[in-house]
This record gives sequence, C-alpha cells and structure tokens, in this order.
Amino acid sequence: MDDSALLEAFEQHEGSSKDFYLNVGPADSGGEPAPWDSAVFAERLRRDVEAVLSLTFDLIRDAADPTGGYTYWYESDERSVSLQMIDPEEGHPFDKVPAWLIIRSRSEKVATWELSAGLYRDLCSVGTYLLLAETKNCDLVTANFDVGDDW
Repeated sequence: MDDSALLEAFEQHEGSSKDFYLNVGPADSGGEPAPWDSAVFAERLRRDVEAVLSLTFDLIRDAADPTGGYTYWYESDERSVSLQMIDPEEGHPFDKVPAWLIIRSRSEKVATWELSAGLYRDLCSVGTYLLLAETKNCDLVTANFDVGDDW
C-alpha cells in the first residue's frame, strides 16, 4: 500500500474513532508468522518502537503483568504511547498479532490518525512484523497479512 492510500485508510476513520490499535506479531523475513517467544519478541518490538519513534519507554513503569505479558509506557507533552503484550490468543487473525500498540497525539498540530499511520508504515518497513490496524470500535483499517473475509 502506498503512503497516500495508507494515510487515507486511517484518515477515513478519524470521525468514528479517536484511537487506533496496532496489533503486532512476529514475522520471519518471508512475512510468515515466526516462532513465539514472548520475552524475545517483547524486547525486539520495544527496541524497534523506540527507534522508530525516537523515544525511550519509561522504565519505571515497564513491568511484566500478572498474565506473563509485558506493558511499556511513554508520555510527553506531544504524544503518549503504550505497548502491551500477552501470549497469543486463539482465533484468526489475533493469534498472529498478540501485541497492542497505541499512540495518541496530545498536539493540536498532528492528529492521532497521522501518528498511527506513520507508526504502522514504519513498522511495516522493518519487515519482520505482522500488523493489523483497527479502530477502537473494531473496524479494520488495514493489515499487511490476510485477515480473512469474516472481519
């Protein structure tokens, strides 16, 4: 998907959703799901998100949650970012994308949908992630893998 189509996909949901959820999972270099290792995946995704967004998650609030998952937070005057990860749940397509990544704008200059679209694009360009973007109302925005017809 080219940049203008990607931006349009996110922008068309702006009125119905203030938040966008980027569901993320590990992929091998061929775009197929990679073997699951929660600790390795959490560390790799955290590092890549920090690099893409030029931020450092607040390590004081970094924690393994009671389910064995991971939660990371970042907050500034311009944006907030949360990354939550649990073991994959049953059922396609969410069995492939066990992490939730949410970025919110706190700026009047940049909309949340723009930040979300940019983060989706940049993580796709890394080449080792399956990504599914949805609105908080569970409307599919886009995905870089086949999510099926039953969305």
